[in-house]
Amino acid sequence: MSRNKIIYGLNDLQADGLACPQCGANYLQVMIASVPVGHSVTGSQVHACVGQCAESVRAAIEAGHRVGGAR
Repeated sequence: MSRNKIIYGLNDLQADGLACPQCGANYLQVMIASVPVGHSVTGSQVHACVGQCAESVRAAIEAGHRVGGAR
């Protein structure tokens, strides 16, 4: 999957790469390793928690599903 993929349906923190679009973990409040999974419509890099969250987000994007949202 290309990390240049634009991800839609994110809340503000997720769109700024400050929260996981899968589990909603706020990276400003908890220390969790994350990896880039794409970009938001604002151009910011979107990050997901390493492991299952990143895999789930990538699978959803490839299937054409919306990712993220208010959690």
